[in-house]
Amino acid sequence: MNRIDFPAALTCIETVALRMPIEPVAIDAALGRIIGADVVAQADYPRFDCSAMDGYAVVAGEAINASLESPVRLDVVGESRAGAAASLASAPGACAISTGAPIIPPFDAVVAKERVVRDGPAILLTEPVGLGRNIRRRGEDARQGDLVAVRGKLVTPEVIGALCCFGVPEIDAIRLPRVVVLTTGDELRRARGEGEYFVHDSNGPMIAAMMRQAGLGPQLVTPAPDDRGALVTSIEQALAAAPDLIVSTGGISVGDHDQVPAALQALGATIHFRGVAMRPGKPVLFASLPNGCLYFGLPGNPVAAAVGARFFVIAAIRAMLGLQRERGWTVAIDAPGGPDNVGTRILKARWHPGPPPAVTLAADQRSHTMRPLLDCNSWVVRSIGPDGDAGWTCFAMTPSFAEG
Repeated sequence: MNRIDFPAALTCIETVALRMPIEPVAIDAALGRIIGADVVAQADYPRFDCSAMDGYAVVAGEAINASLESPVRLDVVGESRAGAAASLASAPGACAISTGAPIIPPFDAVVAKERVVRDGPAILLTEPVGLGRNIRRRGEDARQGDLVAVRGKLVTPEVIGALCCFGVPEIDAIRLPRVVVLTTGDELRRARGEGEYFVHDSNGPMIAAMMRQAGLGPQLVTPAPDDRGALVTSIEQALAAAPDLIVSTGGISVGDHDQVPAALQALGATIHFRGVAMRPGKPVLFASLPNGCLYFGLPGNPVAAAVGARFFVIAAIRAMLGLQRERGWTVAIDAPGGPDNVGTRILKARWHPGPPPAVTLAADQRSHTMRPLLDCNSWVVRSIGPDGDAGWTCFAMTPSFAEG
């Protein structure tokens, strides 16, 4: 199967990926979720006319002629506090009031505490008070039934706060994809291993961490050996967890021990592409299993695996959540393209916000060296094809489902 180009690979993934269903989620558990259906306010906000500050509720008409030379004296006849309206001893007059406390008739304005003179059980007004002054009107921010959040919006702490104000107890959110991460290779061991020539499994924990950082709860399973039968068993065991997406690393190239393609064929998978014109990560494989589960076979080199997960797996998840493709931001740098000047080159980099903003490339761009990533926070992507140089685009290493 011929390699396809990087943009075509993204398009293929977005076409094959199916939208996730919608599920109800309590508003206080919705952080990081994507809203799956438009949300309307369940209550007016504010829920009642209330004071915008600490002071005194008054009848504006009684202070029309107030001045320093001729102050208006009003007896304080009650107090309105947050959560409790005043019980008036008599009216009219003035009512001490706290910020957020309800306004009750006949009062129709609030004068700030620091703008009155207290005179025993009364206050002196030395200036007119405008009708409606310092009053937050019921429903001025949102009315019950107003559209307040639309499908596709990322739920942030601020969104949670706003929807709670509007009386929304839960939302319909797009279900997060279930992901299983499976590394392959006879040489792999987790944190500790025995023998002289074992390799620490970095890809599995790294990709699982990337999924968690994106808000998912991945399942990381035991590394599978380089044997077709054993791989088939491992994939079948992964499928038992009903994942929407399986990510494996290693075993996808053309070596004698690269058994992932054969295992997928034995399971009846459809391979959509095998190989992308890019560096690093060109052996990447994308398939779908008969039950609809997506399968990404990423390279074993850790940087190539990180690139494949960051761009291809995250692209699939975005499509499954109904989000548009990431755009990144254009940067101007002087860096080489691919070895034959055709295809996509992805480089380790650090974005500096400035001023002025700038991008610094890591000196070591080899696909197996991880130490440069400790000082990097971005990837820069350059596509070069028959029509010329498409320029460089910068993407944060940390995936995000924010708009854009």
